[in-house]
Amino acid sequence: MAPISNPSVSRFERGVWWAAALFVSLFCTAIQLSITAPYHLTSFARMAHFTAVEPFQHRVLIPALAAAIEHLAPLGHHIVFGLLEVVTWLILIALAYRAVERFGIAENEALKRLLALTLVLPLAIVVLLPDLRVWPLLSPEAGTLDFGHWSARTLFYYPYDLPAAAFTLALLLAVADWGDRPEPRRLIGLALLFAIGTVNRETTLFVIPMAALMLAGRLPVARLALLLGLMGALYVAVQWPLHWIFADQPNPHAALGDTDYELHVTENLKLLSHPVYLLTEPVRFVGGCWLVVALWWRYIERRLQAAVLGLVVPLVLVGLVIGRIAEHRIFIEAVPILWLAGLQAIRGRLEVDAASTS
Repeated sequence: MAPISNPSVSRFERGVWWAAALFVSLFCTAIQLSITAPYHLTSFARMAHFTAVEPFQHRVLIPALAAAIEHLAPLGHHIVFGLLEVVTWLILIALAYRAVERFGIAENEALKRLLALTLVLPLAIVVLLPDLRVWPLLSPEAGTLDFGHWSARTLFYYPYDLPAAAFTLALLLAVADWGDRPEPRRLIGLALLFAIGTVNRETTLFVIPMAALMLAGRLPVARLALLLGLMGALYVAVQWPLHWIFADQPNPHAALGDTDYELHVTENLKLLSHPVYLLTEPVRFVGGCWLVVALWWRYIERRLQAAVLGLVVPLVLVGLVIGRIAEHRIFIEAVPILWLAGLQAIRGRLEVDAASTS
């Protein structure tokens, strides 16, 4: 079979792609703002005025941007946070294109752009779908056995969730780039990106073990230790002052020691004890990408395997303890990594099939 040519897309085609990305971003944002609302202790107004409770309040990047925009323009909270959400979706799609290109998922330019748009689906599954309440499983009514009182419960919306996924994907690319070319300017860029991402949400902590596994054996030990030490120092430098600044706004539902984090492991185990809930939730878990990754793990390159083991696994384990698994957004940083690893696994599997039939 003759190789497929790889012409660059025209300016018109690039414009259509960006238009599609914009429409998708607007659509997802419209759904998000229509069917969800912020947690009552962390409303848009409270976050923009920095009066919400911990630990939500010290995730200040998006609220600070919203406050700055509101100061410059007479716009309401919903419009401002909605605009930031649209921009975040666009950034995620652009980063997805860069990731598809960077990790060799596709050579054809049009295919790269098409695949980049597919990141929207698993993210939308995580942040937009309501929680399914599927118990009691069966219920006898009027002498007839029927399904129980099943329903869908709308979940809360937090404006820093989607940016957390964007920062995770951007940091994955930055770590891979610095591993290939450990230049000072790349290190500075990586450090700045990590610091800003930590201002958005403290889950950048999981990027440190991800970077350690991705770069182990690729860099001298001293250079790797320098990077990990720098990231650790930046994390403390950002998070400690934020915790201190908002120490007088504690979370009334905190239950994990002296922290402002909640403890939901018992609730999570109770949810998973319901057979139908246990069977349906894996479809939604991290957008369903985990199945392809688990099935075709051997076709994924070492760096992406390291990203899965270094970030996804510990994030999920911690989330099962302190997060509510009904709110799949607690695993949102894992979605772009598993999506990318899944695409690479599919490509690897197809290449093996092609080689066996040629």
